[in-house]
Formats: sequence, C-alpha cells, structure tokens
Amino acid sequence: MNVGQIGRIEIEKPRGPEAGRSGNRPDGPSFGEAMEEALREVETELGRADAAAVGHIAGDGSDLHNVLLEMERADLSLRTLMQVRNKLLDAYREIMRMQV
Repeated sequence: MNVGQIGRIEIEKPRGPEAGRSGNRPDGPSFGEAMEEALREVETELGRADAAAVGHIAGDGSDLHNVLLEMERADLSLRTLMQVRNKLLDAYREIMRMQV
C-alpha cells in the first residue's frame, strides 16, 4: 500500500466583516429589515384594536364581535413578537456563554 506524503494544510486568514459583503447579497430584505417590518405590522394591529375599542365605546355602531376579533389579532401579534424576542435573547445569551 502506497501512502503519499501529507501536504501542508493552508488555513485561510480570518476575513473582516466587510469581506463577506460582496455583491452576492440575497434577494429580499435583510434580517433587520424583516424585524422592522414585523414591528410595524404589530404596531398597526395594536392601533387597529385600539381604534376599534375606542370607536365601540364612543358608540359608532361597530359590532362588539369585530372589536373582540381585532383585539385578539393584536394580542396574537404581540405574543408572537414577544416569543421572537425571547428566542433572540436566548440565542444571544447562548452565544455569550460560548468559550472562544
């Protein structure tokens, strides 16, 4: 059995943060942009629920069922946002615990 010589292993130098930002950016929004959009959507849902509740209290003739639906939508959006925030914080804490 013929075993060849083991060649020298070349290790690439670590690249700076700008090295990975070449022209091959994927289509679509970045993570930060997606999070900003999600925050805007939650804020819109909360505004709709607030407006529906205030309108119903003011006696604009809106159906209580629709008001409750808007409030539940806003609640679900807010809960989802909080879960995403919790997952991000957990991931951050896990990364900070890693030993380098």
